[in-house]
Amino acid sequence: MSKYILRALPELVEARMITEETAGQIRDYYASKPNPAANRLFIVFGILGALLVGMGIVLILAHNWDVLSKPAKLTIGLLPLLTGQSLAAYLLFKKSTSQGWKEATACFLFFGVGISIAIVSQVYNMGGTLGSFLFFWMALALPIVYVLRSSMASMLYICGITWYACETGYFSYPHDHALRYWILLLLTLPFYYFEFIRTERKNNFFYFHNWLLTLSLTICLGLFADHTEELMVVAYVSLFSIFVMLSTIKAFNTDRILTNAFLITGSLGIIGLLLALSFQFYWEELPGYLPKEILTTPEFIVTVLLSAIAGVLLTIILKSNRFGEVNIKAFAFLLFILLFILGMSSPVLAQIAVNVVILVFAVSTILSGARQNHLGVLNYGLAIVTALIICRFTDTDFSFVVRGLLFIVVGAGFFAANYFMVKKRKGGL
Repeated sequence: MSKYILRALPELVEARMITEETAGQIRDYYASKPNPAANRLFIVFGILGALLVGMGIVLILAHNWDVLSKPAKLTIGLLPLLTGQSLAAYLLFKKSTSQGWKEATACFLFFGVGISIAIVSQVYNMGGTLGSFLFFWMALALPIVYVLRSSMASMLYICGITWYACETGYFSYPHDHALRYWILLLLTLPFYYFEFIRTERKNNFFYFHNWLLTLSLTICLGLFADHTEELMVVAYVSLFSIFVMLSTIKAFNTDRILTNAFLITGSLGIIGLLLALSFQFYWEELPGYLPKEILTTPEFIVTVLLSAIAGVLLTIILKSNRFGEVNIKAFAFLLFILLFILGMSSPVLAQIAVNVVILVFAVSTILSGARQNHLGVLNYGLAIVTALIICRFTDTDFSFVVRGLLFIVVGAGFFAANYFMVKKRKGGL
């Protein structure tokens, strides 16, 4: 915006709208303001520089590691940590406001902590598993997030604790529920709140945090699965419904759909699960009743907890919005709880009902896209219909002629919907 104002100054002076003195003051004002684009580039290149330096050090050490003495190994192992701490102390002592230097230093120090732990453990043959290494690395790196107020360190931290949860809960035996992961995740949420939610700062770091948090929660929720995995589907639908509802709240809502991680993850998660459950395998394995022992299982507890959170959020949203304004996928958890109860007594009816729910969601999405004049939303709804048809082709005995005709109809629907939407935008309708 400023460049257009500066270009217009000569014309405004010539038209005697402003004086030459005023024009000079305007130039001086914009010249004194920091360049946001330059600041963003400095932050990006600072982070990349710190990552490249760290990887270069690791490669050099790995190539020459066997010829080094124990004192040399310890010195090299602690040097990145001490260097990063010195840079961080210097920035804090000088009260530096340069976000680029803070992010680069935090990134370098984050990996310095991991390198130091790994080298000291290797030199003294301390043993341990990859899971324990990741846990201690993340626990010791957490203060970096708060001391330097580093968004990059926070993002690396979320990736690290997710890796830790997968390593201990999925990739190793015996498996556990990685309860430490949930504690580590809770410890980083205050930074997320004070840095983004409270300040209403919606920059690229905010969008990346949303994506990492939603993906991390989606990946790690499955850690609770033990003996009654069927219940985890209810938990996942409730989680995705929570994401959809959070996407409509001002603090998490964004101007563009592609930057709204909660909306995309929640919507795709609900539709993906329902499409998978439109087949018979899930409903045929459901027990006819839930035994009393299930009330104390982790799956039941987390399912009740997520369903309760979803219910509270839905109540809050309905109080501040009209029923028709609420995203229909916010009700998915309620619908699926009913489907789950129905499936225990009548699997066939539950499977049919799932197909109907998917179709309703698809039609609602198409109508929403038409109201918003948004081609992406419109085509997303049509894609849901296409996916549902493809799923039904795999477990039905339709002839190839019927299948071909259905695909022609869907393809024609895609073309017609997009054609009329474009015509509407151009004012032709």
